[in-house]
Amino acid sequence: MKIFEDATFKLTVIYTTIVMVFVIIFSSVIAWMTLSEIRRPAEMPTIFNQLRVDSDFLAAYQARAAQLESTVWFGLILINISTLILSAVSSHYLAKSTLRPIEKALEDEAQFVSDASHELRTPLANILMENEVLLRDNQASSQELRDQIASNIEEIEKLRKMTDSLLKMCSSQEISIQKQDVSTIVNTAIGRVERLAEGKSIKIDNTIKDFQLTCNADALTEILYVYLENAIKYSPEKSTITIRRHGANGIAVSDQGQGIAEKDIKNIFKRFYRADESRNSEGFGLGLSLASRLANRTGAKLSVHNNKGKGATFVVIAKPKG
Repeated sequence: MKIFEDATFKLTVIYTTIVMVFVIIFSSVIAWMTLSEIRRPAEMPTIFNQLRVDSDFLAAYQARAAQLESTVWFGLILINISTLILSAVSSHYLAKSTLRPIEKALEDEAQFVSDASHELRTPLANILMENEVLLRDNQASSQELRDQIASNIEEIEKLRKMTDSLLKMCSSQEISIQKQDVSTIVNTAIGRVERLAEGKSIKIDNTIKDFQLTCNADALTEILYVYLENAIKYSPEKSTITIRRHGANGIAVSDQGQGIAEKDIKNIFKRFYRADESRNSEGFGLGLSLASRLANRTGAKLSVHNNKGKGATFVVIAKPKG
């Protein structure tokens, strides 16, 4: 980005200038002290007179002192030029390193806005197109009008879910973490997806028994809801989704779908990412990203792996005690 190229150049100049100011001051002090010591005997001829030094020796000494002065100045200039080059290179690297996180954040936000705009445009375009088509039909029946209203409501619901997810992702509200009863959290998450599961005749096998985790109840509920919704979306009809304890501080949600392509596993928690093969759908690609953000804010860890048989398993590991 042009703005960061300019900023990098300006920071390089500033850093290099600061370094060179200190180097020049320091080298000037060293030069003054060194030259003072070289010149002192030549500037005190009484010493030579007292020692009855030959005039030729005095001339030779003065010539040697002048030569030493030239050597000192040449050395200091060489050192300063070398320091200028090294500090410029180092300052450029430091400037880029300083600005890179900011540049990356702005690039991510720009990509986020672009992706969000694209995703918002799709349902809006559907609503607009369907309404325009129906508006041109002067003989549309009341049933067709009701169907169109139902379609509009469906698209609006998609938009509502997306904007809710976006708001949760952008929220900076402080999240409290304390010991929570896991069974209550799991049951709450299951309750939110029951109708969705019933629509595909999917059974949710909850094997979680009473135990506690150090977590935020709302955040963990949202993460498990995302896991369950994702599992239902990609599971075949009349299959089973299993919720079980994973280690001392984790919960695992396993489905019986087609699993995840290996190339997609590393990206599955990225914003707006959707696998283009086995787990492709009309979703917005925000759910797992929201789960990842909530996990980061509460100290939890998320992971995913394919099962030995069918399907995939999503794991959330809560923040360890203490």
